Amino acid sequence: MGIRGSKIIQELPDIPRWIYARWIVLSGEGRVYARDGFETTASIIQHPTNGLTCVIGQPDADLVLRAIEAGGDQLRILTSVENYRYIENILPGWELSPVYIHILPHKLQKVTTHHYPARFLDADEVSTAQHVPDELKSELMDAMLRSPIAALFVDGNPVSFCYVAAETETFWDISIDTLAEYRNKGYAAQTATYMINFMDKKGKRPIWGAEESNPASIKLAQKLGFKAIDRLYLHFRKPK
Repeated sequence: MGIRGSKIIQELPDIPRWIYARWIVLSGEGRVYARDGFETTASIIQHPTNGLTCVIGQPDADLVLRAIEAGGDQLRILTSVENYRYIENILPGWELSPVYIHILPHKLQKVTTHHYPARFLDADEVSTAQHVPDELKSELMDAMLRSPIAALFVDGNPVSFCYVAAETETFWDISIDTLAEYRNKGYAAQTATYMINFMDKKGKRPIWGAEESNPASIKLAQKLGFKAIDRLYLHFRKPK
């Protein structure tokens, strides 16, 4: 069924835990799976194109399976710490990854600023960047439709990228990626700082979601002063 935004927005508070679900609702394009109208005890919200599916409470198994059927190859199911076992029992054999939700309780920690500049990209700089892998380039081109992309340039080439992955009235979720050969040099911290300062001027607070399987992301979040305040779980099919 189509999204019914007003009721969902009223019932899901604008807090870090619900940033992804609220972002899908605010897009106006998501799908809702519910038995008798949206309920915070048993509903599913699904992004129409990227497969992200947020489970609210404990919906019936048949609703979960309907959402999976519609989710496509990119399907990822996000559940709360209270309800992930319920979904795990419906989906035996699926992989499970904890996701730690971080917020910035105080000001950003100061990071080393390199003489390399950080600024926003334009579309041509993304499409013509021969040194950027095709998968990342496609991701950036898609992201540019909804968010400016901050980048740090080394020798004239963008090598680290940061953009808004999800956004609500109060919060925004950080997406950060650095080309493999330029990692562990402090570039990601400088790029993220540039984007965080930009969004701070818009009155938006940063959220850093990092899977347990990505310790580098967690370490970077901590370096910038972020603190973990919640835990979600990502369910996904085992790679073939």
